[in-house]
Amino acid sequence: MNKDFINKRLEEYLEEVERHINILKEDLDFLYPFFPLDRQKIKNLIEKKEYLRIFDQIAYRFLKLQESLSKLLKWYFLKKGENVENMTIIDIVNLPEKTRIDIDEDFWSKLRALRNSLVHKYGLKYDDVAYALNSMREDLLRIERIKIN
Repeated sequence: MNKDFINKRLEEYLEEVERHINILKEDLDFLYPFFPLDRQKIKNLIEKKEYLRIFDQIAYRFLKLQESLSKLLKWYFLKKGENVENMTIIDIVNLPEKTRIDIDEDFWSKLRALRNSLVHKYGLKYDDVAYALNSMREDLLRIERIKIN
């Protein structure tokens, strides 16, 4: 693959990840008066259309963030000369240990669990949604600190 093409794709995914993080932070700031969230607060907020829209946007944006982050990691390792084209995301996520990127299988699994809590029938599992949103603020800071050069 062409070096310029790889660099271009890497830059695109860096910008995409940053955009998703910024939108998520804005949405979480909108909910800030209700933090820390709990089961009852989630139940009450979801019943209001304007907050339901925020929850839907957070779920969508977090899903997109995780997708973009996986692509970013793939293109980063392609730039470094690693043969990752046929690797699973878990195998790719385990590579950062070699490069000191602050992402590992445990963190990736946590992000996946948070995503699943947000996108799968959150009307039924208010405790899971509360945990996911309370945790997301800290996790976004960790993702933001990931330095890819």
